[in-house]
Amino acid sequence: MRLLNVGVIGVGSRARSHISVLLKLRDRYKLVAVCDVDAARVRSIAEELGVKAYDDLEKMLNEEKLDACLIAVQAEGHHVVADALAQKGVHILTETPVAITVTCADHMFKVAEENGVFLEVSENVPRWPQERLKQKIVACGVLGEVESFYLSYTSGSYHGIAAVRSILKTEVKSLVGVFPPVDSVLERAEIDLLNGVSGVYEFNRSRGNYWEIVGTEASLKGGELCFKNGRSFKISIETAEVNGVLRVIGAKIPTQPELSFQTPLSNYPLADYDEVAVADAWVSLYDAIVYGKPLNYGFENARRDLEVLIAVRDSALRNGVRVQLPLRGITKYEEMVHEEFTKVYGLDPLELSPRHLKVKYALPKRLWELMYYGRVLQQ
Repeated sequence: MRLLNVGVIGVGSRARSHISVLLKLRDRYKLVAVCDVDAARVRSIAEELGVKAYDDLEKMLNEEKLDACLIAVQAEGHHVVADALAQKGVHILTETPVAITVTCADHMFKVAEENGVFLEVSENVPRWPQERLKQKIVACGVLGEVESFYLSYTSGSYHGIAAVRSILKTEVKSLVGVFPPVDSVLERAEIDLLNGVSGVYEFNRSRGNYWEIVGTEASLKGGELCFKNGRSFKISIETAEVNGVLRVIGAKIPTQPELSFQTPLSNYPLADYDEVAVADAWVSLYDAIVYGKPLNYGFENARRDLEVLIAVRDSALRNGVRVQLPLRGITKYEEMVHEEFTKVYGLDPLELSPRHLKVKYALPKRLWELMYYGRVLQQ
């Protein structure tokens, strides 16, 4: 099996999760370099891993022969790093969200396409074994006809949107968004899908991360399959012990007959369902590079998930006007993000370059809230 040289850009906690998985995919990837603006931190991690350390992205790309790289810097820098990688012919796996606006995301795709590199996105939720099982349950008709859905997500709402879209295998037709008075719900939308199903999305802090798919015969409610006759069954992660090490092999529901999903990655010692998802993203990129297979999530899905969330916020900013998807042109919400970014840093996000990422920084509270909540909560 061909071994690909890989680098990691940004070595925060999420990057460390990827690194631990990469070390388990030794038959596919060889980690050769890590890069971060925090020179002391990146040196320490590199020494621990026995790889090269860089605190300058351009230097790493000039000195290393890399096949692929993980982008794990803050989201506002994703399109900048992707541009630099693509121009060097390095294939890309980026953390989520793919970008802070669809405009920035489209720039990433454009440079990747122009330079002939693959751009995969490490969207984990639809890749979790329990979510793969939910997708299988709906596809097999266990729920009957799907009637509605409910979604709350509070740690990156595009994750929840990705989950529901992957289960229902359809796209958003239109939606109406609103910013409720600030309490537990920060944003809400009524969403109509192309298949005729409607549902509700919320950023609901009292519900947390939770979604339901309601059918004529049964419903998926969080981690349970609930039938109309009152019987319910919990989804569980299935593990097996190999050479004294537990690994995830899939997910199951104890119905009669049993409903299950078996991960194709069970030959790797992946310790939990999120490791399975991370590994799935890396294998997707590997198979695209080496075998020419299509990415199993890819830029288009990441763009659509982000687009739905931006449409919710654009509708809310425009007093609940119905927004049709796909979006046409830059939205009012995206314009606000770009304008606020320009006010803070003196340049538009699309004017950023790798040299602007050479310093440690923290987003001001106002800009952070606008990017992650859709609005400024306190003036």
